[in-house]
Amino acid sequence: MQKVLIPLSVDPVRNSGKQLSFDGYIPSKNLPRFNEVLASPCSDIEVTLWFGTDEQKIHNFRGQAKANVELTCQRCGGTMPFDLAIEFQYAPVTKRQTAEDMPEHYEAAELNELGEVLLHPLVEDELLLALPIVAKHTEQDCAIKSDTMSYGELPAEAEKPNPFAVLQKLKK
Repeated sequence: MQKVLIPLSVDPVRNSGKQLSFDGYIPSKNLPRFNEVLASPCSDIEVTLWFGTDEQKIHNFRGQAKANVELTCQRCGGTMPFDLAIEFQYAPVTKRQTAEDMPEHYEAAELNELGEVLLHPLVEDELLLALPIVAKHTEQDCAIKSDTMSYGELPAEAEKPNPFAVLQKLKK
């Protein structure tokens, strides 16, 4: 099966009725917020999407995305490879199906004025949420070892005199 470009927007209700699926990619240039937090721009993101209707007649779509990215280690400042593999499941918010009435295993997908959902920003949001809060190498791979780090102690030259010490003398 040939990988195709994932469309920017789709009508999830119509695609659910047709039971469509997409197996393709999203170009890296279409994910500016995601590339902004990476050490270097990523390659194209592999994405698979399935549209369908569940037992409760709720239109939904689910998907998977995979990416190999480079993050900046927050301990040593070097780059580190990181493999992302995410899964997501959405149901469009319609007049019949509101976000409050939706089962909890679905995330609500807001439709634009054309009744479509924007797929590229949706996948980009999922990728951003899957990144670690603090990216760092394993201790064996990091350039800075934990035994050389110090916590909470300042060198003597870094300590400044208290600017309120003069007021303390005046008080006496």
